[in-house]
Amino acid sequence: MVPGPEASQLVEEAYRAWNEGGPRAFVEFATEDVELHDVPELPDAQEWVGRDAVVARLEDVVASTGGRWAEVEDIQPIADEVLVSLTWRLDRASATLASVYHVVRIENGRIAQVRVFLEEGAATRAALGGGGAEGRSG
Repeated sequence: MVPGPEASQLVEEAYRAWNEGGPRAFVEFATEDVELHDVPELPDAQEWVGRDAVVARLEDVVASTGGRWAEVEDIQPIADEVLVSLTWRLDRASATLASVYHVVRIENGRIAQVRVFLEEGAATRAALGGGGAEGRSG
């Protein structure tokens, strides 16, 4: 089932909260057992489960990249998830550090899972895979 407009609105609000208040503000839109999946290409890619673990990981990413601003370029419902195309920046006015794609699963009006990808095609294939292990491999 394709997520309705409320899913896209929730995702947009969550990323706006990220920009205003950082990772802790973002996870306020998430389930208690939210999952974050690292970019599959990372040699030490991991899954982070629970709000505290996700916040800690996101804070590590912010510290290591210097980036803090996630500019939402596009939100597309695909299969039963939402594909979010982001431009990652140091701040609102800075140059782009990277384009990043998040595949977001919504459950009961909250973000339940975020899978991170560096390529839009890989993110789209993962979303079309329905969230199973084959979709996670990127």
